Amino acid sequence: MLNSLKTELLNKSLELLSKYPLCDSCLGRCFARLSLGHTNEERGKAIKILLLMEIDKAIKEHQIEDLSQIKELLYNMGEIAKTFYHNYFNDEFQNRSCYICDNRIKEFKESFEKKALEKLVNYKTFVLGVRLTDELKNREEKFMVENQLFYYESIKNEIKRDVGKKLASLGYIPEFDNPQVELVYDMEYDAVILFTKTVRYLAFYNRLSRGIPISSWVSKGGESLEGLLNTQLVAPYSEASEYRILDDYPLIAENLVKNEINIKGFHIRKVSKIAGKELSTIFTIRPSKRLYRVTIYSEKEIKDAVKLHDNIYDIFVEAKDFKELREKVKDLLVISVDLLSMSGKSKLIADTYIK
Repeated sequence: MLNSLKTELLNKSLELLSKYPLCDSCLGRCFARLSLGHTNEERGKAIKILLLMEIDKAIKEHQIEDLSQIKELLYNMGEIAKTFYHNYFNDEFQNRSCYICDNRIKEFKESFEKKALEKLVNYKTFVLGVRLTDELKNREEKFMVENQLFYYESIKNEIKRDVGKKLASLGYIPEFDNPQVELVYDMEYDAVILFTKTVRYLAFYNRLSRGIPISSWVSKGGESLEGLLNTQLVAPYSEASEYRILDDYPLIAENLVKNEINIKGFHIRKVSKIAGKELSTIFTIRPSKRLYRVTIYSEKEIKDAVKLHDNIYDIFVEAKDFKELREKVKDLLVISVDLLSMSGKSKLIADTYIK
């Protein structure tokens, strides 16, 4: 019985590491709900050491004749397999980045802790949140589903827990029911957003100007919508600041007084107070597709494009987000970009609240 249990866990780990480079934490997180009381890093390291021992035993007992078949596996195990590798191979060991976190999970935790401490100067109780990048969120979900990882834990939970423990050890008090502040780590911008017990409003906005971002930390000393309104704003999803936004995009705001605001090309409509599950839902839903109008310059005639003047054309491009759009138009001479519309559940939410 015990032998079969050991084999099942090791076989799944062997399967994962044969396909993906995984750091200790990200491998350990695949089995996070097993053996409570250990960190994911400890789990991952223990699994890798046991695998190395099993592989070494198989080599010494001549069960593995062609050693080249274990090279990829050792590369994917990372630093812990380096000495083992050099015992059997003379060539250079390949250092690979973790498929999930790109070897940055410690960096994320340290940055979150440092920035959270700066925000907690005047507070004692807290609760933590993490906003993953869309890319990491999608990659992690696909990884978990495709590999049927029933004991998996999100990287978001690991970061919140470990940073929370560090803050608690420094005298701050985790309080889930009635915290003084909520600290949300935005991974995309490497920034911590502080929410106090002020009222939050859901608003929708269009942006007809270019070059003015939502958040002050992105503006790098220039104008931002946050600065113009002198209040804290969080956009669950947005576009590059040089893109105009013609569809209705959501915005979470504190202390919005007016129901309708027009400022520097932004048109903002406040629709309701928001909290709890509604707020969580707004933050977890993204557009499935976005339609962009891209104005380009081309000396060659562009088929299916709208000719505006001489060598200037409008083309219409569907993309998941502005990063995918940039990839699609990277070989074109782009003059300007406008977001025309989005589709998916996010569109339904916008239509529901605005009506």
